[in-house]
Amino acid sequence: MFSACSASRRPTMTIRRLNVLTFSMFLGAALVQSTDAAAPTGTMKDSTMNDHMGQSAVQGRFKSVEAPTSGQVSWSRSDEKYILTATGLKTEPAPDLQVWLYQDRGGVRKGVTNLKVAGAYFTVGTLKKFGGNFSFTVAAKALPKDLSKFNSVLLWCDQVSAAFAVAALK
Repeated sequence: MFSACSASRRPTMTIRRLNVLTFSMFLGAALVQSTDAAAPTGTMKDSTMNDHMGQSAVQGRFKSVEAPTSGQVSWSRSDEKYILTATGLKTEPAPDLQVWLYQDRGGVRKGVTNLKVAGAYFTVGTLKKFGGNFSFTVAAKALPKDLSKFNSVLLWCDQVSAAFAVAALK
């Protein structure tokens, strides 16, 4: 469906301290993205969602929305960092495919394009490959203060305003 929108960007591989998350997808390729502690996106923390996700780790399975997608995702905390890890991810290639921590109130479904609402999402990183295992690391101080409102992970193609998949975190 979105394969005509294939990204032409090459993946970069950078490793900085523990600020690295690798998220791999169906093509078996891996992306490693690093972020500085002050950067708004990059590596994610464990204490994902204070109360609801205050456990050592929460996880979920991706459900397809606008593109065939499968795989699992987990959110965990390690010291002063959170880590978002996707395993066995398979989705269609697309430009600017972002990984969001998202406040899903039941509105993520096929045909809905108005999900990009200020305060309802936090961009964890951008996928450069569309299959395999990936991780993103986010410094705790870079995350929104009230993580308890974020209950899912969303794969969002910004260029076409489409949710590729969503995973409820439990």
